[in-house]
This record gives sequence, structure tokens and C-alpha cells, in this order.
Amino acid sequence: MTKGTKASSDRVFIQIQVDQERKTKFANKVRSQGKTITDILISWIDDYIDESEKIDVTDLKKRIEALERKSHQQDSVIMGELSA
Repeated sequence: MTKGTKASSDRVFIQIQVDQERKTKFANKVRSQGKTITDILISWIDDYIDESEKIDVTDLKKRIEALERKSHQQDSVIMGELSA
């Protein structure tokens, strides 16, 4: 079985309330992509569950910037030593 699929006897239903216009737009977009509403919602749920395993891109960017600053500082020190 692939991720997110189970035997139908193991499935439960989740209901949400949305306005008709939103539901229609969503259904039309999903259908235009050759998918079902269930496919999309299961994918979103799986992504949400797996959030804790994902890399925080913002944190990574901050860490890289800190390393770059440190590298530039070390370069400045080395260049100062070379010119002395």
C-alpha cells in the first residue's frame, strides 16, 4: 500500500463546513488536476503530520548567514595578518 491509503474498513470520515462557492472552486480545481478532494486532503494531512520532520528553512537561512558572517570575519583577520 502507498502512503495514505488503507483498506476501506479502516477508514473514518472527517467533515468540515465551508461555503458553497469555496467548495465549488476547490472541487473544480482538484478535478482539473485529475485528483479527488480526498486525495488532496489526505496529502495535506500527511504533510501536516510530517511537519516535525521537515527542515525549518528560515532557521537554516539564519544559520548560514551566521556562518557567512563568521567566515568574513576570519577572512578579515587573515588578510590583516598577511598585510602586516
